[in-house]
Amino acid sequence: MKLSSSTFAEGEEIPQKYGKRAQNVSPHLTWTDGPPGTRSYALTVVDWHPVARGYIHWMVCDIPATTTTFMEGAASRGLPEGSRQVRPYAGPFPPAGTHDYEFTLYALDIATPNILPDATLDDFNAAVASHTLATDTLTGHFTKR
Repeated sequence: MKLSSSTFAEGEEIPQKYGKRAQNVSPHLTWTDGPPGTRSYALTVVDWHPVARGYIHWMVCDIPATTTTFMEGAASRGLPEGSRQVRPYAGPFPPAGTHDYEFTLYALDIATPNILPDATLDDFNAAVASHTLATDTLTGHFTKR
């Protein structure tokens, strides 16, 4: 499975437009080669910088297995039918300097994992751990300007 974006490439800077203090627009994402048996996808966007301590910037689950793209702005304009935002999109907003933001896509063998509203990352991981068929991560940098 491969997660990518036309907005930024692996290890590159995420444009300011996608930051919380700018337009706060969710970036374009696309994925290919979901494994056989995939019944849904889930997505997390996490800032792992020590200051951020694993801050969740976006969490989506129940993404239909037939979905392979989130268009730019999907978080505010509407995700594919059936998808559920557990945590709404909050664009990058480091307090200072540059942080790395990990977009991780999970291919799941279950259509609707038991992920409650406002779930923590630990809750999310516990709900998907035994149902994950594959994952891929796309990391972008964001610098406060």
